[in-house]
Amino acid sequence: MINIVERKPTELKGYTLVEGFPGMGLVGTIAVNYLVEKLGFESYGYIESDFFLPIVRVHHGVPRHPSIIYINKKHKLLALASEQIIPKSAAQPLAKTIVEWARKRGINRIISLEGIHTPKKGKANVVYGIACSERAKKELLKHDVKLVNEGITSGVTSMILLELTKYNDVVGYSLLGNVVVLEDYRAAAICLNKLAAILKLRIDTRPLLKEAKHLESMLLKQLKQLKEVHENVSKFEERSHPLMYT
Repeated sequence: MINIVERKPTELKGYTLVEGFPGMGLVGTIAVNYLVEKLGFESYGYIESDFFLPIVRVHHGVPRHPSIIYINKKHKLLALASEQIIPKSAAQPLAKTIVEWARKRGINRIISLEGIHTPKKGKANVVYGIACSERAKKELLKHDVKLVNEGITSGVTSMILLELTKYNDVVGYSLLGNVVVLEDYRAAAICLNKLAAILKLRIDTRPLLKEAKHLESMLLKQLKQLKEVHENVSKFEERSHPLMYT
């Protein structure tokens, strides 16, 4: 059972839906929640389903739905923020439900924000993209997004893009930031900057980049401490078990 519940149904024709599901680097979850906060979105609805785990986050003393839909009427934007990992078995039916709902309500674009890991150095600021159609490809290339020509994608986002290949009334694509750490605020900020350029939005991502620098600093400190511990243990072992030559 999967239902999209709209608390106060509104005319959504011509709207863009930006979605972020938990994935690599939590890029989608971080980016969409930040977008909602900074642009003053309002709660619009939520997804209810029996595939959600019985784990609910409490916010300001009230339980939150695992997947919430927000609206910004000024920019004709909807944001879908999910804080719970979607089981593989539910990815396809959930994607189908989202696309059917979007088409029924006149939403004409779906943009997914997520992470990707590329081993190439010097590519941290590059935004990658996967499109559902030639029309979507042109839109990505217009905004200097590097297309992923060959590879594998998974999760709800991949199923949404695959579902959108059946239709031509909704353009869909994903923006992917290069993930380096477990919670990658820098990748989320880079994705949001590209989203802002595409949708002509003003979003200050400096706080996200500041958080990224803070986490990177902590990571370097932890690595230094681990190195020191390793060196101290090695010295201790050498003293306790001196090398013997024959």
